[in-house]
Amino acid sequence: MDIQEYLKKAPEPKAWLPGFGVFEREVRRFFAVPAQTIFAPFGSALLYFGLFGLALGKLISTNQNSNLTHGFEYIIFLIPGIMAMEVVNAALQNPMSSIMIAKWSGTIVDVLMAPLSPFSMWISYISGAVIRAFIVSIAVFVSGSLCAWSFISFNPLLLVLSIILGTGIFGSIGIAAGAICKSWDQVGVIMSFVVQPLVFFSGVFFSFQSFPEWIQFIRYLNPIFYIVSMFRYSILGISDTSPLVSFSVSLLFFIISSIFSIKVLQSGFGLRA
Repeated sequence: MDIQEYLKKAPEPKAWLPGFGVFEREVRRFFAVPAQTIFAPFGSALLYFGLFGLALGKLISTNQNSNLTHGFEYIIFLIPGIMAMEVVNAALQNPMSSIMIAKWSGTIVDVLMAPLSPFSMWISYISGAVIRAFIVSIAVFVSGSLCAWSFISFNPLLLVLSIILGTGIFGSIGIAAGAICKSWDQVGVIMSFVVQPLVFFSGVFFSFQSFPEWIQFIRYLNPIFYIVSMFRYSILGISDTSPLVSFSVSLLFFIISSIFSIKVLQSGFGLRA
């Protein structure tokens, strides 16, 4: 058999999925720095559980402050919220940092020159973010289990759906932000003045019912609130809002953010000179 016949018969395992190379690169990239992408969320979650859950939890009486934690021990109430927070951070940072590094190093040209549609690029970056989000959620769940293990309701299918929706929303935002941002300072502004306030006003640390009435309206505009509610319902069986409402609104945010992200990739804004 000559070389031409061999090449014709040689399998192409990656040809079935456009953009598989981008997806593979994304996965290899965050596995190359596990201390930053995997162990850091595990360690920070352990600190949250240790400092907030164990220390602050002793000061919170679940009998007198049931509105804060729905009657649960504080550390148990905290676990789903921290999981959701770390998933959101991982989903946002994975594509955003990848695109920013590619723009800074000039390797974004390789992605743009590849025969990929905007949707293929989007699904590749999102798929990589989903893998990282699942790993991070497992790491946080394990760290929480080291401090407390008492879940009265656990719905694994809903938890998986929550992770996928949360990653889809903030992964899409991360793609768009990575393309639009021109410097790391702008990335820092997004993380400090957009993401962090959304996290603190999402019910991660306390039930949103404990907030004053005049600030309650914020939750209706906050996608992280609905993601946290889905996480908490899937693990503890409690939620600040109806699970159906949380799913429906999260799905709406997912559709809007996905369309916006794909449109940004299609326009090439911030990616092409």
